[in-house]
Amino acid sequence: MVTRLKEVDAVMVGMGWTGSILARELTKGGLRVVGLERGPDRVPGKDFTLPGIRDELKWARRSEIIQDNALDTITFRHFPGEEALPMRRWGAFSPGEGTGGAGMHWTGHHWRFLPVEFELKSRTLARYGRDAIPDYMTIEDWGVTYDELEPHFDRFEKLCGTSGKAGNLRGRMIAGGNPFEGVRSSEYPNGPLKQSLAGELFEQAANKLGYHPFPLPASNASAPYLNSEGLQIGACQYCGLLRGQRQGFSQCLRHARA
Repeated sequence: MVTRLKEVDAVMVGMGWTGSILARELTKGGLRVVGLERGPDRVPGKDFTLPGIRDELKWARRSEIIQDNALDTITFRHFPGEEALPMRRWGAFSPGEGTGGAGMHWTGHHWRFLPVEFELKSRTLARYGRDAIPDYMTIEDWGVTYDELEPHFDRFEKLCGTSGKAGNLRGRMIAGGNPFEGVRSSEYPNGPLKQSLAGELFEQAANKLGYHPFPLPASNASAPYLNSEGLQIGACQYCGLLRGQRQGFSQCLRHARA
């Protein structure tokens, strides 16, 4: 027997970062939206709380929030004439499964694109001449600029509660921040995460060599944070692995924030 559901204005296929944000924006505009997700519904306050969040066997070894290759196998080939063979193990890219998608195991690195990346063709030609780009390359400018997208970068950082240190705040260079970034309209919502001893030694060495080390921008909140949607985000616990010591953050999982 076929069950006919009520008609809606939009359907989101997959409720990860993209699907969930689009659904939120559409519903705020008064539209009716349904999200389709093949994995389970996950609630941070239920699924990612202590002590379960520390279960390395469950998350890191058994990959319980990653798509299972044995159940949903994809194939891969290097060129058209090669026989496509199944991938049995994910590499650098690990698709998530369930509400939140890959956002549930995102490490939290939160980099903005550089201004030059939006105008790579025109800037390359202007600097190196017409012969700098071979005819067979399909490189093009994006069609939008960093300045046009900057307000959206800023809005997304405030949604995530991103931690970091501005280096170029409205054209004013800030000591300790990233001096190579594009102009920012505001400081990060949260200050930088705690630095490990290894990070401190690296910073000292880099400064002695004349380089410009700066804190990694990360969407792991360095302090309790109420985001732009009124959702409370807990402070990063640095995976809870090093008690009483100064801890690094490069591998701090996003879902540890719940």
